[in-house]
Amino acid sequence: MAAGSGLRQALSAATGNVFFALRPDAQVRAGLAQAARRMQRVLRGRRTSDDSLHLTLVFLGGVGREDLARLMAPPRNVITPAFLLTLDDWGCWARNRIGWTAPTLIPEALNDLAANLQCWLRGAGFELENRPFAPHVTLVRQAQCRGLADFMGPVQWRVVEFELMHSHTTPGGAHYETLCTWRLEQE
Repeated sequence: MAAGSGLRQALSAATGNVFFALRPDAQVRAGLAQAARRMQRVLRGRRTSDDSLHLTLVFLGGVGREDLARLMAPPRNVITPAFLLTLDDWGCWARNRIGWTAPTLIPEALNDLAANLQCWLRGAGFELENRPFAPHVTLVRQAQCRGLADFMGPVQWRVVEFELMHSHTTPGGAHYETLCTWRLEQE
């Protein structure tokens, strides 16, 4: 477990939006950024900045200082084996105007990681949204949704860690800081 530079700032704030997520390494981020640029040309809207690309596992929202400290210590049984994630589906949700990429087949370890986190958090008294896990990476916001058939080839992502993140709203959009990182089990 490693603490990020935003830990002191997040701990000093009364509340902050926090969530557990997967963040791509530089190579995957470059592939996703290229896809986001292509998608933006078709859907218009606002492209997600390269350093903000992520896949949310569990969103908690506003969390106080005391609870934030508890989130830094997930039990060992939350951790799953590392896995390969193939982002090979592309689309746009018209209701919230989001252009996204997602896996056609969700790896069992990804489902398990999200479910393990949800189970631990609910058991620890955190209130979570009651909706099915729909893993995706947002590429474009405020999109003008239209067809994206055969949009891009797949992006392969070897997932080896997950993070607790804190979001800050800025005039240019959300900015994300890593508070803590945990390695997944290596084969």
